[in-house]
Amino acid sequence: MTTTTVLPASFHVGIHTFSLDDTAATHIGPSGGQLAGRILTTQVRYPTLAGSSGKELRDATAATAGAPYPVIVFAHGFDTEPSQYAALLDSWARAGFVVVSPIFPDENAKAVTAAGGPGNNDLESDEFNEPGDIVFVLRHLSALSGLPWGSHLKGVLNLSDIGLAGQSDGADVVAALSYASGFRGLYDELPSTPRAVAVMSGQLWTTTLSGTSLAYAGSPSAPALLQMQSDADGCVAPSSAVALWKKVEGGLSSKWFVTFLGASHLDPFQGASPWAAVAATVTTRFFELTLRWRTASVSDASIVRAGTVSGVAETSQRRGVHMPAARANGGCFP
Repeated sequence: MTTTTVLPASFHVGIHTFSLDDTAATHIGPSGGQLAGRILTTQVRYPTLAGSSGKELRDATAATAGAPYPVIVFAHGFDTEPSQYAALLDSWARAGFVVVSPIFPDENAKAVTAAGGPGNNDLESDEFNEPGDIVFVLRHLSALSGLPWGSHLKGVLNLSDIGLAGQSDGADVVAALSYASGFRGLYDELPSTPRAVAVMSGQLWTTTLSGTSLAYAGSPSAPALLQMQSDADGCVAPSSAVALWKKVEGGLSSKWFVTFLGASHLDPFQGASPWAAVAATVTTRFFELTLRWRTASVSDASIVRAGTVSGVAETSQRRGVHMPAARANGGCFP
């Protein structure tokens, strides 16, 4: 809901980690077999007035000014963890959002290292199970107050104003869940309909591990889309990102496409200058507008302006987005 409460210009960031045990889940393993059970270690960043700016304070007392706060669920990429995106996630919490970040069991950096490194692509197939993880986490957020320490967040989460965000494989996950027909059943299990989706370095899936064919499309009732892609991404081809955009944007009421100029696959989302400042500002304004938070200072045009910086980024709402010729950058994770 649009808030009329006078809010701090910027909050500080509290953080707590929960263990959510999805004992009833079945998912498909790398070999195609059905596996039962799934523990999702989940970080929750939230606004606080305790601590100091620029630092996360573990188990800080949650702020109450303007609460409850809109919720953003963030999906990390392959061979990474939410902590690697802390600068971006903290910027959302400082703006007054609760940021919920599950650590995916097979794709996180520790699991990949233990399996011999990122060349083990069998682990990456776990991304097809992760739309179900997002649904599970969202369905259990309302019960956080019943978990150890969770009572400290009672009344802090506004589960009617929800956004999804993801980077790399995580971007594929939130895009498929939100716009692909093969995940419609899962999407309908969400406790409330997401209002906004930020897809950062994402692309289309053609099928799931079970062989389900996927057709992507947007509609006026689908979440607003912010898509972000570097023209020098050595991991997700710029043309693949544009292909996803073209599949969904035509039916959407609200959408923006940001092109980062010269950035690598991870640069804008893991703190590298000058792109990171643009990514933080654009995503924050996008979620403020679409999740109806601090909306007096945000408009469609202000998002475009924030994402248009000479030599750094270009932003468009046009159907035929401009993607400069891809630049070589030496690999997937330079």
